[in-house]
Amino acid sequence: MKVEDLTVTVPQKDGFDTQTVAIWSRVEEALGTIGAEEIVYDAARSAINSSQGCIVLAKYLVQEGLKIKKFDFGFRAPLLARAYRLTEQDDGADCVYDSENGQVIYETDEHQFGFDVLKDWTVDWRSLTHEVIDDYSMEDIDSAWTLDILLDHADVPVEAYRRTDDE
Repeated sequence: MKVEDLTVTVPQKDGFDTQTVAIWSRVEEALGTIGAEEIVYDAARSAINSSQGCIVLAKYLVQEGLKIKKFDFGFRAPLLARAYRLTEQDDGADCVYDSENGQVIYETDEHQFGFDVLKDWTVDWRSLTHEVIDDYSMEDIDSAWTLDILLDHADVPVEAYRRTDDE
């Protein structure tokens, strides 16, 4: 299936209609807003096919989006819902919901990725996690490495995109 055709159902809390949304259009809009290069688009297309890839892509977009005024984070819930669904197939991460702090934490073999989901308050995050642990202790990944991890999904060597002092 082409990434442009991927949809996901984002479960909602009682009283709200469940949403089925196209994922790529929201990701593509976010990538355009942050001014991503084509190599990042390629990495995003590859990443969206695995749970770890969706998690890293979501984290990268959130980190870059925080630098932009009035950024649309509408990609977050669909990407994280897809990530959770894919964990059931590829076992790429454990998903924890910290309801006390309003965070969803994804633990891969190598990293922890935390997402503040208070603004996505209609989403039923409990149904998109493996367990609920209040006041969960975590060490979030540093934003400096998120792009490297994302580009690894497109098998792009660091030297291909990292600037040197000569540039």
